[in-house]
Amino acid sequence: MAILNGSCHCGAVAVALETADLERLQLRACQCSFCRRHGVVSVSDHAGRLTIRSTGDVLTRYRFGLKTADFLFCSVCGCYVGATIAMGAEVRAIVNATGTGLEGTAGKAATPVDYEHESQGERVARRLAQWMPVSLIEEPGRAHA
Repeated sequence: MAILNGSCHCGAVAVALETADLERLQLRACQCSFCRRHGVVSVSDHAGRLTIRSTGDVLTRYRFGLKTADFLFCSVCGCYVGATIAMGAEVRAIVNATGTGLEGTAGKAATPVDYEHESQGERVARRLAQWMPVSLIEEPGRAHA
């Protein structure tokens, strides 16, 4: 199992993507206005696992559009880290490889994708199928500045 690490700009939010197959990881460049404005290149491994760890009360959540996912930001440096979706007890996620400087992804080509045609149900189903299990750990303490 390979582990790719990254973090927000200030280091208050860290990510670790565990994958058994680095070659299978596909970088995606969503064409929605949010992702284009943030320069997002996202990645997930439905057979892998993501850990998002934050220090202090720095992880901010934002919902837009169909409101099916929480988009996670570091409230200290403003970095868009990734997104999570919950369906019952199941929580899955995607990580912003660009924003977190995720190891092993810099300079790799991203496939443009467009999900604007999806209904709310289709969007939830796709995310649950393609996004990866996540451990979201928000530790008390002082955030980095």
